[in-house]
Amino acid sequence: MLRTRPGQRFGRSGAIVAAVAATALALAGTVAGGTDATHAAAPIKIGVILPYTGPFGLYGKPMEATIRARFQKVRNTVAGHPIQLIFEDEATDAKTAVLDATKLTTQDHVNAIVCCVTGGATLAVGPILAQQNIPQIGPIPNPSGLENYSTAAMAAPTAGHDSELLGRYVARKLKYRTAVVLGSDFSYGHEVADAFMKGFTAFGGKVSKVVYAPLGTTDFGSYLTQVGDPDVVFGGFAGADAIGFVKQYRQFGVKAPLVAHGPLVTELVLKAIGPAAIGVNAAFYYSSTLQNAANSDFINTMKSVDSNFVPSHFTAGAWATGSVLIDTIKRMKGNVSNGAAFAKAVRKTRIQAPWGRLTFDPKTGYGRGPTYFYKVVSVDGVLQHQIVTKLAG
Repeated sequence: MLRTRPGQRFGRSGAIVAAVAATALALAGTVAGGTDATHAAAPIKIGVILPYTGPFGLYGKPMEATIRARFQKVRNTVAGHPIQLIFEDEATDAKTAVLDATKLTTQDHVNAIVCCVTGGATLAVGPILAQQNIPQIGPIPNPSGLENYSTAAMAAPTAGHDSELLGRYVARKLKYRTAVVLGSDFSYGHEVADAFMKGFTAFGGKVSKVVYAPLGTTDFGSYLTQVGDPDVVFGGFAGADAIGFVKQYRQFGVKAPLVAHGPLVTELVLKAIGPAAIGVNAAFYYSSTLQNAANSDFINTMKSVDSNFVPSHFTAGAWATGSVLIDTIKRMKGNVSNGAAFAKAVRKTRIQAPWGRLTFDPKTGYGRGPTYFYKVVSVDGVLQHQIVTKLAG
């Protein structure tokens, strides 16, 4: 329907011109992938919940920059629809993440939510989005539990996947017989610790002690004094906790080699940890030293945005999550109003991520990917990962 401003009048020729223009616009909308002009122009809103404050606060801004860059690579338009990104701070806190998700769904009316970095936040938001049939896509490894919600997917393996393979490797190949396990006392820390112990004991290893430190611990002295003299120590920490733990591990002179799930020595914390990180071994699905086309595209794009950009699994996961959304929206030709169908389509994604081929387990929604075993080394004074072997994938 043509609308006129107050006092505006159309003559016959003006009306014909206006009608022709309206028809052209409608046809343009159809060509762009929508069923009509209104549908083609409708924005697709993506809520993104990241930590900008709290123990994981150092990850929020780099991940936001990466997600923005991934969508800018397609000019913020997919299948004829403009993409609108709305960012919120989870504050490394599950309750805050729930408030964010509620705001994004009830006020912003988003079509999907990227959430979260903190394991507790991810699991707390899951049932809320499932109830409203809004897709949830986790950008990095998180604890199991999202398989309970058909609307959820994780663009990475479970947090425990790589840790279990690490446990098997250090027992079977490295021949360590005794281990002490230290982890952060929340969902992520418990899952990676349990998974490591499962893999380690399956091949004859014995765990002599398990110690958990509260999230946000700054002084690990009372925990490190309990280590004793095992063959190996497993560390399950991330964010600011990872920095403090590794530094103090060396300061306390613990002799046992330190192995870990990837976040303990992810690239974003290596500089802050410093030389204390050298020699730490980890198992993980991503390292910035991987040589493949998708990883090069990710890193080169981000370096062009910021020459000081430091790639890590956090930003690689943010990039892959953007790629998953772009691929899914394209396959759905922009028709994402049905949240259940949108979520189902996400699990059918098959793309090349910075770490290799990414597919999803259709039953659980967790990503499938490789696992690499690497150690931290210093090359010309710069700390980086040196991949030793591929454990799976």
